[in-house]
Amino acid sequence: MIRNSVALAHLSWALPASSLVLAMLVHGLDEPRAVPFFISEADAPGLQGWIFSIGLTLGGFAQMAYAWRLGGELGAQRPGWWRIANGVGMVAGANAVLLARYDMWNHLDPHVVTSMLAFGGGLAWALTAHLAMGDRGTVAGRRERRRGFFASATAFIVMIVAFRWGGNGVDPTDLTTAQFLNEAQAGINIAAPAEYVLVAGLFLCLASFRHELRSTTQGKGPGA
Repeated sequence: MIRNSVALAHLSWALPASSLVLAMLVHGLDEPRAVPFFISEADAPGLQGWIFSIGLTLGGFAQMAYAWRLGGELGAQRPGWWRIANGVGMVAGANAVLLARYDMWNHLDPHVVTSMLAFGGGLAWALTAHLAMGDRGTVAGRRERRRGFFASATAFIVMIVAFRWGGNGVDPTDLTTAQFLNEAQAGINIAAPAEYVLVAGLFLCLASFRHELRSTTQGKGPGA
Protein backbone atom coordinates (compact mmCIF):
# COMPACT_ATOMS: atom_id res chain seq x y z
CA MET A 1 0.00 0.00 0.00
CA ILE A 2 2.84 2.40 0.83
CA ARG A 3 4.37 1.87 -2.62
CA ASN A 4 1.03 2.76 -4.21
CA SER A 5 0.93 5.92 -2.12
CA VAL A 6 4.42 6.86 -3.30
CA ALA A 7 3.14 6.50 -6.87
CA LEU A 8 0.16 8.72 -5.99
CA ALA A 9 2.57 11.26 -4.50
CA HIS A 10 4.28 11.48 -7.89
CA LEU A 11 1.02 11.49 -9.88
CA SER A 12 -0.50 14.25 -7.75
CA TRP A 13 2.03 16.76 -9.05
CA ALA A 14 3.44 15.16 -12.22
CA LEU A 15 0.07 14.86 -14.00
CA PRO A 16 -0.98 18.49 -13.63
CA ALA A 17 2.57 19.83 -14.01
CA SER A 18 3.27 17.98 -17.26
CA SER A 19 -0.14 18.89 -18.73
CA LEU A 20 0.18 22.56 -17.81
CA VAL A 21 3.69 22.81 -19.26
CA LEU A 22 2.68 21.00 -22.45
CA ALA A 23 -0.49 23.09 -22.86
CA MET A 24 1.55 26.27 -22.37
CA LEU A 25 4.09 25.15 -24.97
CA VAL A 26 1.32 24.46 -27.49
CA HIS A 27 -0.28 27.79 -26.64
CA GLY A 28 3.04 29.59 -27.00
CA LEU A 29 3.44 28.19 -30.50
CA ASP A 30 -0.14 29.04 -31.48
CA GLU A 31 -0.04 32.84 -31.67
CA PRO A 32 -0.62 33.64 -27.98
CA ARG A 33 -2.13 36.92 -26.91
CA ALA A 34 1.24 37.99 -25.46
CA VAL A 35 4.35 36.51 -23.87
CA PRO A 36 4.60 35.92 -20.97
CA PHE A 37 1.01 34.84 -20.32
CA PHE A 38 -0.87 33.45 -17.35
CA ILE A 39 -1.03 29.66 -17.10
CA SER A 40 -4.82 29.60 -17.50
CA GLU A 41 -4.56 31.40 -20.83
CA ALA A 42 -3.46 28.06 -22.26
CA ASP A 43 -6.91 26.66 -21.52
CA ALA A 44 -8.14 27.87 -24.91
CA PRO A 45 -10.00 26.09 -27.73
CA GLY A 46 -8.02 23.44 -29.54
CA LEU A 47 -5.36 20.92 -28.57
CA GLN A 48 -3.97 23.09 -25.80
CA GLY A 49 -7.35 23.22 -24.08
CA TRP A 50 -7.78 19.45 -24.22
CA ILE A 51 -4.30 18.89 -22.77
CA PHE A 52 -4.94 21.43 -20.02
CA SER A 53 -8.36 20.07 -19.06
CA ILE A 54 -7.58 16.35 -19.22
CA GLY A 55 -4.34 16.69 -17.28
CA LEU A 56 -5.88 18.88 -14.59
CA THR A 57 -8.88 16.57 -14.25
CA LEU A 58 -6.73 13.46 -13.81
CA GLY A 59 -4.39 15.36 -11.51
CA GLY A 60 -7.30 16.53 -9.37
CA PHE A 61 -8.57 12.97 -8.89
CA ALA A 62 -5.01 11.82 -8.08
CA GLN A 63 -4.71 14.59 -5.49
CA MET A 64 -7.99 13.56 -3.84
CA ALA A 65 -6.87 9.94 -3.65
CA TYR A 66 -3.47 11.06 -2.35
CA ALA A 67 -5.00 13.26 0.38
CA TRP A 68 -7.41 10.49 1.39
CA ARG A 69 -4.72 7.81 1.71
CA LEU A 70 -1.79 9.76 3.07
CA GLY A 71 -3.17 10.16 6.59
CA GLY A 72 -3.73 6.41 6.88
CA GLU A 73 -0.23 5.56 5.67
CA LEU A 74 1.78 7.89 7.88
CA GLY A 75 1.80 8.16 11.66
CA ALA A 76 0.62 11.60 12.75
CA GLN A 77 1.85 13.41 15.82
CA ARG A 78 -1.34 15.48 15.75
CA PRO A 79 -4.24 13.30 14.47
CA GLY A 80 -6.70 16.20 14.58
CA TRP A 81 -4.66 18.04 11.97
CA TRP A 82 -4.83 14.96 9.72
CA ARG A 83 -8.61 15.12 9.70
CA ILE A 84 -8.45 18.76 8.71
CA ALA A 85 -5.77 18.02 6.10
CA ASN A 86 -7.84 15.23 4.55
CA GLY A 87 -10.85 17.51 4.16
CA VAL A 88 -8.80 20.39 2.75
CA GLY A 89 -7.03 18.05 0.34
CA MET A 90 -10.30 16.65 -0.97
CA VAL A 91 -11.67 20.16 -1.53
CA ALA A 92 -8.49 21.24 -3.32
CA GLY A 93 -8.49 18.19 -5.59
CA ALA A 94 -12.19 18.58 -6.40
CA ASN A 95 -11.64 22.20 -7.37
CA ALA A 96 -8.75 21.22 -9.64
CA VAL A 97 -11.28 19.04 -11.48
CA LEU A 98 -13.75 21.94 -11.62
CA LEU A 99 -11.01 24.30 -12.78
CA ALA A 100 -10.56 22.09 -15.82
CA ARG A 101 -14.18 22.85 -16.65
CA TYR A 102 -14.20 26.60 -16.01
CA ASP A 103 -11.78 28.34 -18.36
CA MET A 104 -10.98 32.03 -17.93
CA TRP A 105 -12.28 33.00 -21.37
CA ASN A 106 -15.89 31.88 -20.93
CA HIS A 107 -16.34 31.40 -17.16
CA LEU A 108 -14.13 34.01 -15.53
CA ASP A 109 -15.82 34.29 -12.12
CA PRO A 110 -16.03 30.54 -11.36
CA HIS A 111 -12.54 30.20 -12.84
CA VAL A 112 -11.12 32.64 -10.28
CA VAL A 113 -12.91 30.88 -7.39
CA THR A 114 -11.93 27.35 -8.40
CA SER A 115 -8.32 28.31 -9.15
CA MET A 116 -7.93 29.90 -5.71
CA LEU A 117 -9.44 26.82 -4.04
CA ALA A 118 -7.38 24.41 -6.15
CA PHE A 119 -3.96 26.02 -5.84
CA GLY A 120 -4.43 27.85 -2.55
CA GLY A 121 -6.22 24.82 -1.15
CA GLY A 122 -3.39 22.58 -2.27
CA LEU A 123 -0.92 24.68 -0.31
CA ALA A 124 -3.27 24.71 2.69
CA TRP A 125 -3.51 20.92 2.48
CA ALA A 126 0.28 20.55 2.42
CA LEU A 127 0.60 22.95 5.35
CA THR A 128 -1.98 21.18 7.51
CA ALA A 129 -0.49 17.77 6.68
CA HIS A 130 2.94 19.19 7.52
CA LEU A 131 1.63 20.36 10.90
CA ALA A 132 0.00 16.97 11.48
CA MET A 133 3.31 15.19 10.96
CA GLY A 134 5.08 17.33 13.54
CA ASP A 135 8.45 15.94 14.53
CA ARG A 136 7.70 12.70 12.64
CA GLY A 137 8.35 14.38 9.31
CA THR A 138 11.68 13.60 7.68
CA VAL A 139 14.40 16.22 7.41
CA ALA A 140 14.24 16.13 3.59
CA GLY A 141 10.43 16.35 3.53
CA ARG A 142 10.28 19.28 5.94
CA ARG A 143 13.02 21.08 4.00
CA GLU A 144 11.20 20.71 0.68
CA ARG A 145 7.90 21.87 2.15
CA ARG A 146 9.49 24.97 3.69
CA ARG A 147 11.08 25.83 0.35
CA GLY A 148 7.81 25.27 -1.47
CA PHE A 149 5.82 27.38 1.01
CA PHE A 150 8.35 30.22 0.88
CA ALA A 151 8.50 30.20 -2.92
CA SER A 152 4.71 30.13 -3.29
CA ALA A 153 4.03 32.78 -0.65
CA THR A 154 6.62 35.16 -2.07
CA ALA A 155 5.44 34.57 -5.64
CA PHE A 156 1.80 35.10 -4.66
CA ILE A 157 2.56 38.53 -3.19
CA VAL A 158 4.61 39.51 -6.24
CA MET A 159 1.88 38.29 -8.60
CA ILE A 160 -0.91 40.21 -6.86
CA VAL A 161 1.08 43.43 -6.52
CA ALA A 162 2.32 43.31 -10.14
CA PHE A 163 -1.09 42.52 -11.62
CA ARG A 164 -2.80 45.25 -9.61
CA TRP A 165 -0.14 47.70 -10.73
CA GLY A 166 -0.55 46.65 -14.37
CA GLY A 167 -4.33 46.91 -14.20
CA ASN A 168 -4.40 50.12 -12.22
CA GLY A 169 -6.26 52.74 -14.18
CA VAL A 170 -7.64 50.28 -16.73
CA ASP A 171 -11.42 50.51 -17.00
CA PRO A 172 -12.69 46.95 -17.63
CA THR A 173 -16.11 48.18 -18.72
CA ASP A 174 -16.99 46.82 -22.17
CA LEU A 175 -13.59 45.10 -22.44
CA THR A 176 -13.28 41.40 -23.17
CA THR A 177 -10.94 39.34 -20.97
CA ALA A 178 -8.29 39.38 -23.70
CA GLN A 179 -8.58 43.15 -24.16
CA PHE A 180 -8.24 43.75 -20.42
CA LEU A 181 -5.19 41.49 -20.22
CA ASN A 182 -3.62 43.32 -23.14
CA GLU A 183 -4.10 46.63 -21.31
CA ALA A 184 -2.55 45.14 -18.15
CA GLN A 185 0.35 43.39 -19.90
CA ALA A 186 3.00 45.57 -18.26
CA GLY A 187 2.04 44.03 -14.92
CA ILE A 188 1.55 40.57 -16.38
CA ASN A 189 5.17 40.63 -17.54
CA ILE A 190 6.02 40.26 -13.84
CA ALA A 191 2.86 38.57 -12.53
CA ALA A 192 2.87 35.64 -14.98
CA PRO A 193 6.42 34.40 -14.13
CA ALA A 194 5.52 34.83 -10.46
CA GLU A 195 2.50 32.59 -11.03
CA TYR A 196 4.79 29.93 -12.52
CA VAL A 197 6.90 30.01 -9.34
CA LEU A 198 3.78 29.88 -7.16
CA VAL A 199 2.51 26.71 -8.86
CA ALA A 200 5.98 25.13 -8.86
CA GLY A 201 6.14 25.71 -5.11
CA LEU A 202 2.81 23.94 -4.69
CA PHE A 203 4.01 20.94 -6.69
CA LEU A 204 7.19 20.81 -4.59
CA CYS A 205 5.03 20.67 -1.45
CA LEU A 206 2.88 17.88 -2.89
CA ALA A 207 5.93 15.88 -3.91
CA SER A 208 7.67 16.32 -0.56
CA PHE A 209 5.65 13.68 1.30
CA ARG A 210 7.32 10.98 -0.79
CA HIS A 211 10.21 11.24 1.68
CA GLU A 212 7.98 10.28 4.61
CA LEU A 213 6.34 7.50 2.61
CA ARG A 214 9.70 6.05 1.59
CA SER A 215 10.95 6.32 5.16
CA THR A 216 7.91 4.37 6.34
CA THR A 217 8.52 1.74 3.67
CA GLN A 218 12.14 1.33 4.75
CA GLY A 219 11.08 1.14 8.36
CA LYS A 220 8.64 -1.69 7.61
CA GLY A 221 11.04 -3.64 5.48
CA PRO A 222 10.60 -5.33 2.08
CA GLY A 223 7.10 -6.50 2.83
CA ALA A 224 5.70 -2.99 3.42
